[in-house]
Amino acid sequence: MDFFSRLVGGTYGPAKATAKAAVANDPHARLNRFKRAFDLVLDLCNKPRNPANETPLLEQLNAAISRLALLVREESRASIPHLCLQYAAKSQIYTVIGRAAIVAQYEPIVQSTVDLFAALVDSEEEDFLASSPFAKSLMRLVTKVANSGNVLVGIDTETAILELLFTISAKIRLQPEILSVWFRSTGKPELDDVFVKKNNKNFVGITQKNDFPLCYLLIDRVHYEGRIGDFARTGLLYIFEATGRSADLEEWIVASDLPTLMASGLGALYSQLSRELSILHPDATLPAVLAMSEYSTTHPRATAESAFSERHQAHMATFLSYLAFWQDVLDHCRSADVKQTLLDHFQILFLQQLLYPSLLQSSDTDAGSSVAVLTYMTCMMETLDYPDLIHMMLTYLLAITDGSAKVPSTPATPIRPSMPPRSPTALKRRQSLMILTAPKDPEEAVEPGLFNLTDLILNSIRSSGPQTVFAALKLTSTMVQRQRRYAFRTLLKVGSPKVPVIRRPSSHLLGRSLAVDTTHATAATGMAAGPSRTIGALDLELKEYKELAAALHNGTFPEETYASLCDDVRSNIEAQLPFKPMIGDQDDLTDVGIYKLPLEDTLMRSLAELLRTFLSNSVDVNLELTQAFVSVVTCVELALDKWLALDSGEYAFDDAAAAISKPWHAFLDENETSTWSALQEASRLPIWTANSAPNIHATLQTLALEVDHVRTRVPSLDQLLAGRQHMLQASTTPEQPFSGPPSLITSSSPTSFLDVPGSNASRHGHSRSSSTSSSLARGRQAPSFDHTTRRAASPSPTPAFVRPGDTHAYSSSPAARSIFQPPPPETPSTTDVLMQKIVFPAIEQGDADGAQNGERTASLNHVLTNIVVLQQFVLELVAVLQVRAAVLGEKEVRHV
Repeated sequence: MDFFSRLVGGTYGPAKATAKAAVANDPHARLNRFKRAFDLVLDLCNKPRNPANETPLLEQLNAAISRLALLVREESRASIPHLCLQYAAKSQIYTVIGRAAIVAQYEPIVQSTVDLFAALVDSEEEDFLASSPFAKSLMRLVTKVANSGNVLVGIDTETAILELLFTISAKIRLQPEILSVWFRSTGKPELDDVFVKKNNKNFVGITQKNDFPLCYLLIDRVHYEGRIGDFARTGLLYIFEATGRSADLEEWIVASDLPTLMASGLGALYSQLSRELSILHPDATLPAVLAMSEYSTTHPRATAESAFSERHQAHMATFLSYLAFWQDVLDHCRSADVKQTLLDHFQILFLQQLLYPSLLQSSDTDAGSSVAVLTYMTCMMETLDYPDLIHMMLTYLLAITDGSAKVPSTPATPIRPSMPPRSPTALKRRQSLMILTAPKDPEEAVEPGLFNLTDLILNSIRSSGPQTVFAALKLTSTMVQRQRRYAFRTLLKVGSPKVPVIRRPSSHLLGRSLAVDTTHATAATGMAAGPSRTIGALDLELKEYKELAAALHNGTFPEETYASLCDDVRSNIEAQLPFKPMIGDQDDLTDVGIYKLPLEDTLMRSLAELLRTFLSNSVDVNLELTQAFVSVVTCVELALDKWLALDSGEYAFDDAAAAISKPWHAFLDENETSTWSALQEASRLPIWTANSAPNIHATLQTLALEVDHVRTRVPSLDQLLAGRQHMLQASTTPEQPFSGPPSLITSSSPTSFLDVPGSNASRHGHSRSSSTSSSLARGRQAPSFDHTTRRAASPSPTPAFVRPGDTHAYSSSPAARSIFQPPPPETPSTTDVLMQKIVFPAIEQGDADGAQNGERTASLNHVLTNIVVLQQFVLELVAVLQVRAAVLGEKEVRHV
């Protein structure tokens, strides 16, 4: 028997496999199998329910539906004809199964049913998406499950539902003809009655979820994290893209409450952000550059939320992602009316009613509400890149007008000339929105014309709170770097440059001549005036600034550090220039030097006052202050006259230094003689006096005198500076787990040029330039300190890292450094040396407040770090002068 059993088993084994393959290749066999599976589902659905013990029945039904979904997917991959799909479409099996899932209220059955619907949608032969019964069954199921709350589904099930809805949106994008199946407008009532109701002031837009339930299901989840939010946002983008192909959908969205939901959703996420914010670094992640100073990590008010807390970072990431979603929607929208309606709601419901009031109500005395608003504005400026959205926000918040007209109580949404006129529905929509949001008493309304973002920034820079000053400087740098066209004439009161006027000596005067005014030849001929700065003035400016930098570095100019800074500045300046296919073509750089900054500019005067107290300022404030200065002076549209460079209209020369005539001059023709004279004239060095020195140089010269005062007080200052440079270079910054959008709150330290190349902060792109996607920030690497020339001055190797609290003394004697031999009683410890107070003399400034006029004190430990920052800042200014002239060429300085 064993022999015959093995013989029979061996004979019929291949026959079973052949039968299974035959069923898979036989359409009718597959159809019979599919019908049996569906009949089982029907039988289970028809069985009476026993609420006391219905789990076995629900599990059987779940298995049967899962079996159907598997058979549908196998049918899609099998050879044609696909009889199972045809049977499913003809019999409308989805109607029965969808109703069963709704009645069962059992999550595994819901998940299996969603899987079945997804399998039917993915099938290519039968167009289920074009079937109205299919759309109704699916929307009924998803609405009952996702919005009713009767069925508590998990993350996996909800993700599967949103993935299915996303797939449908993608199909609508590719097949616009099926839109009528999923969207159907029920009518157009009278616009006046719909948009404005006397007894319902909160009503804005028409809520008709039954017209387009797919759209409402997506918009309710666009703010979710993870895959659910990704599917919802992308699916909604596809729907807005379809507005350009359907006039009915365009009209419906304009009249619906979708724009209101989007704007109110953005406002709700903004309202989640804390009103009181602390940007103080926690002790665990305190950067070394701040640890080596008098930086305090304790906020005076415990209710202020830390910008580094997980809760705040999560809320900020959600808000910024939703703001980015707004940009994507406007970018994908193909309807001008829909786009303008969205912009109207963004401006009136978010900017006018929420963001501006928070700016207006912010204060520097309530534990950081100004810090919060300034920080949030910085994050938004770093996130926004859609032109219409940026234009709307900054035009309103900065109170920019086209003329002398006042800002209207209800701002007008900017419309590009290329946009077609609005439809009557869109016009009525905006009018109703203006009426419903109008203040009860127009006289009590406060508009940006009275107090705007510029006023907040300028007031905050002059604040006595270091956090407020830091946040204001951060926002200033970001706006100048990313949105300088809006910063000009608002933050920076620029004016157009005048016709170049050059001081030339009179030919009949001997010795040092009195300069007289002569107008450049180009002005007389009516030609476009070139730059008024000369190459001789540039040489003199570089010489004076380099001497200042060498004085701060104990008489030695650090060439290696300077070269690294030049590379960073060059990348910054080149990123501002338009692309040119022809190398060396400078004629198209028409925007170079078109604006001049007057000495009366409020922002620059405030920055100069902060620079004057540099050595006693907070280190983080100084880091952002230097960034603000560099952001301004690297703007190619700004001329550097009076602030960083000599005033080109006030050049004075010494006749004694005039060029001596050479014998070969007699062989030059008239053109050559004229060119040679112009070259010699442009190469002459102007007279540099204390009165003619640029404003920044004069302030830096005063700081250099203060450094000399410290050097007199502390004879070992140069050795201490060399050690401080080495410690900052060797220090590292802990890596942050947060990986959200780059902004102030995601950085583990104030982004600065003190970040060490190769450290975690540098690998993540934290340079002193703003950590944004802007091309102005890219390529700006963190330079290393050049301390090779300082090692000779240092009596001994310095430790890799020393906290201010370390108590070991370091000297040239090995015995003195031994832990077994304490220092002699007359030798002060390192802590005593670093903690000694340095007193700086009072500042004689008539417009400064009392705190600035009085004496300032700071510990030597604090002053050392500030001097290191100052050294790098002066080097960077020298790099700006030289690199601007090298990159911009004759648009920056005149050679002839």
